[in-house]
Amino acid sequence: MKLKPITSLILVFLLPLLVNANTYTKQQLTPPTINSKTTDNNDKLMIKRSKKLTPTVRFTIKKQAAPIIPLPVLSSFLSKDHIINAELVKNAPRILGDSVGSPRFFADDIFYAQGQYSQDKVYGIYRLGEPYHSKTGEILGSALTFIGYATVSNNKNLPTNSLLTAFDLNSSVREAQQGDLLLAIPEFESLPAYFTPVAVNENVKGHILKALNHASIIGEWDTVVIDKGKRDHIEVGSMFSILRPGPALLINKANIIYQEDGDVFQKMQEMDLTIPSQRVGQLMVFKVYEKVSIAIVIKAHAVMNANFSIEGLTF
Repeated sequence: MKLKPITSLILVFLLPLLVNANTYTKQQLTPPTINSKTTDNNDKLMIKRSKKLTPTVRFTIKKQAAPIIPLPVLSSFLSKDHIINAELVKNAPRILGDSVGSPRFFADDIFYAQGQYSQDKVYGIYRLGEPYHSKTGEILGSALTFIGYATVSNNKNLPTNSLLTAFDLNSSVREAQQGDLLLAIPEFESLPAYFTPVAVNENVKGHILKALNHASIIGEWDTVVIDKGKRDHIEVGSMFSILRPGPALLINKANIIYQEDGDVFQKMQEMDLTIPSQRVGQLMVFKVYEKVSIAIVIKAHAVMNANFSIEGLTF
């Protein structure tokens, strides 16, 4: 079929427009939006293509929470010893002895103590130890070592009076002796059901004063006394790193030696250099007093002693 000239001319002009329109419809995912913008007092039309947004999942990595340590996990390692001002117990009643003249007493033994006591209470037997001193010579408190538990005896054959009372030694962790103190169990004797580690600023630095068992060697799960307490904002759960002090060096042209290996005169000299301290363990505080705290060593990578220093542990 032949097209007329006029029809052919119309198709020549309309065919490109139809093709472009079809292509535009297929390519556009979303219809354009028309925004009006005014520049130099002339209105212009701008075509701004829209972008379809879809929701996405964002992941945030959180720091692991400090582990909570149940009391039963640590109970066998925790001490019932305390640190006190010796003046507070200078007039406390003491163990006098027994009917057979024994100076030492063990579980299930009977002994007499000064004064009168309530039959409804459990009493603690303690031994007052030597005072702890800071590096500057300040007295920080005295050790009150736990011996055992005792109650007023119900034995009718044991006479008592206003000056003395008969006791049953119910249990003990070491032998009791004449002169040991008989005290009511302190209110702070009970420990929390859980211990939550508490971060301490690294600027808080101190020292291990002594192991509670008076051992010269300190290891994992030993209890120690440190020279930081409530006045230093320490609380139950406070964590510290244990640092082994680096040895001092004496350096001269002839040789280099550790100061501790030198002779009497060399040990009195001023050191030339000190090897940096090394972290060898961690401890956690479980009893806090005004000037000191009692802590348990929960990690140990080396043998330690009372000369080691501590610094706050952050995590």
